[in-house]
Amino acid sequence: MLDSKTLTDMKKAFPFVRDLRNSEGLLRSSARLHQFDAGTVIMDENQNCSGVIFVLSGVIRILKLSEEGKEITLYRISRGETCVLTVACLLGTGDVPFPVSAHAEQDATVVLIPVETFRRLFFESQSVQKFIFSSMSAKFYSVLGLLESITFKRTSDRLKDLLISKTAGGTYPLYATHESIAADLGTAREVVSRLLKDMESKGIVSLSRGKILLLKP
Repeated sequence: MLDSKTLTDMKKAFPFVRDLRNSEGLLRSSARLHQFDAGTVIMDENQNCSGVIFVLSGVIRILKLSEEGKEITLYRISRGETCVLTVACLLGTGDVPFPVSAHAEQDATVVLIPVETFRRLFFESQSVQKFIFSSMSAKFYSVLGLLESITFKRTSDRLKDLLISKTAGGTYPLYATHESIAADLGTAREVVSRLLKDMESKGIVSLSRGKILLLKP
């Protein structure tokens, strides 16, 4: 059950909650608040979905793992967002297992709305439908952009694009491991390390342990 403070925070993060009215009691009585430490595996691939998570704080990374252990980040969700792939599983026909994995990248606080409650809210509320369809559209375009980048761009170009994005064009340092960057790019850690060393030799970046400075955007 959600307490008044959490329900109020949900209304701030997810405006559709304010429109539920007759269903607010159902949401409050059935939803649960969960907190996850950074690094926690929230949901594994092929696990049955017990509900839909709505993020109040922190960052959750949605990723795909290969049989060899290689991973690629599909997208991230933060405050005011939900995992659209979970929604797709629940709104499909039959019990569809979760097709990816969800890891807490930062300490995260989420509200879990159980399957049957979510389905009822979705089919009864246009505000919920609008939020879900808008979220799906945004994330699907994001994943499409990722696929286009992987298919048509060289890894070195994608790495530089990532550095420009993560450092605001070199304004801020990037605190990240080569492994986490490789996961974002869908490549091997060794490839990222080699490319960064090459960029360092050309004066494009400055490297130190866990820190990257972009010198020439």
